[in-house]
Amino acid sequence: MSEMSDTDRMKSTRPMERPEPAKTSLSKIFTFSQQTLNRVTGFIELGFSIVDGLIGLRFLLKMIASNPDSPFANFIYAVSYPFVYPFIGLVRVINVQGMVIEFYDLVAMLVYILVAWVIIRLVWLTFAQVRS
Repeated sequence: MSEMSDTDRMKSTRPMERPEPAKTSLSKIFTFSQQTLNRVTGFIELGFSIVDGLIGLRFLLKMIASNPDSPFANFIYAVSYPFVYPFIGLVRVINVQGMVIEFYDLVAMLVYILVAWVIIRLVWLTFAQVRS
């Protein structure tokens, strides 16, 4: 029997095969459990509820003619202002004996409720596990 040289041995063997890549789709990587999605949507709801609460307090304080120099009222007006700014001037403001009714505050609250609902729906549609 003749022995094979190293060169002959290399020629006779097949080249190393690469292992097949894992067949994982992106939908499997980026799916979350229902518990995780509930927690994420809970945080989204909490954030938008805080914004709506601040705007609601602003509306109430203006409506009952609270003292704008009060630290609490001043704080509520300052914190809620960035959220109502896009809506200022949308509708008329009604002044009656010192009471101010800013209907754009109510419009802002409605818009933020709708935005929160859309974001939550998008999160669920994008990341929920599909049951087969």
